[in-house]
Amino acid sequence: MNETTRTYDVIVIGAGPVGENVAERARAAGLSTVIVERELLGGECSFWACDPSKALLRPVVARADARRIPGLGQAVAGPLDVEAVLAHRDKMSSYWKDEDQVDWLDSVNVD
Repeated sequence: MNETTRTYDVIVIGAGPVGENVAERARAAGLSTVIVERELLGGECSFWACDPSKALLRPVVARADARRIPGLGQAVAGPLDVEAVLAHRDKMSSYWKDEDQVDWLDSVNVD
């Protein structure tokens, strides 16, 4: 087995929004930096919490708001298109692929 030892100035645990910002700022300050993430780069917020939940909630809230506006009630009287809502959630979650975040991490020289 070939083992390589690396030393970093900063080790960021978790690649959610805060971890990404800490890593980028540490690197910008000239510190060698690595992010350790067990799942996908972007963390819970991008893939399971913030972004997908907002994508699911927004159509419900928008329809409720539209129903209160004179002249729009009838236009939004029917049920939500569940397949379209779920497809939008999937898109907002980048289909649970983190290639964009990996590209960004590479661009700011964080391991």
